[in-house]
Amino acid sequence: MKKKPDFDDIVGTEGSPEELAELRQVHNLLLSAEPPPELPEARRKKALRRRPAFVRTWAAAAFGFAAVLASLTAGLAIGRTFGHSGEAHQTFSRTMHGIGTAAAASAVIKVGSQDASGNRTLRMAVHSLPSLRHGYYTLYLTEKGQPLVPCGVFRTGTTGNANVSMNAPADLAEYDGWIVSAVVPGQPSRVLLTT
Repeated sequence: MKKKPDFDDIVGTEGSPEELAELRQVHNLLLSAEPPPELPEARRKKALRRRPAFVRTWAAAAFGFAAVLASLTAGLAIGRTFGHSGEAHQTFSRTMHGIGTAAAASAVIKVGSQDASGNRTLRMAVHSLPSLRHGYYTLYLTEKGQPLVPCGVFRTGTTGNANVSMNAPADLAEYDGWIVSAVVPGQPSRVLLTT
């Protein structure tokens, strides 16, 4: 027969007398409880038995169907947004020109129609904007030259070119322009493109 665990060996003497008395009462209740009954052999074997093959096959088929359905939904959403030509339904475009050290740079923003939530899809083609080694560029909507609403971030390749998709999450009538600024950690932000 196993020796019953001693309360003082388990808990020790640390704690207030009230806490120790409560813990001793719980300890005694645990010792007085009988062990749970053994599972019958038939139930133990049933619990350990693997799932039937048809259940695994059905689960795999359901997962595959869900993946196909998700892909189809995403494809339809992209097709609806960009149409057959891969371009958003363009309502107008804005050209940008480089300033300062990026005077040779340029960009064109193609602005899509507004969706039910007030967002507009943007396609931006950037040319001759120098690649940033440790940073990125941000496109902003502006008012009186001040950046107010970020529309997205991007990087240019070694050629200084990029074609990026972004969105304008605001009513464009409230703003008077766009800028692209360079964001490099440890350096002040610089405006390099403007409308």
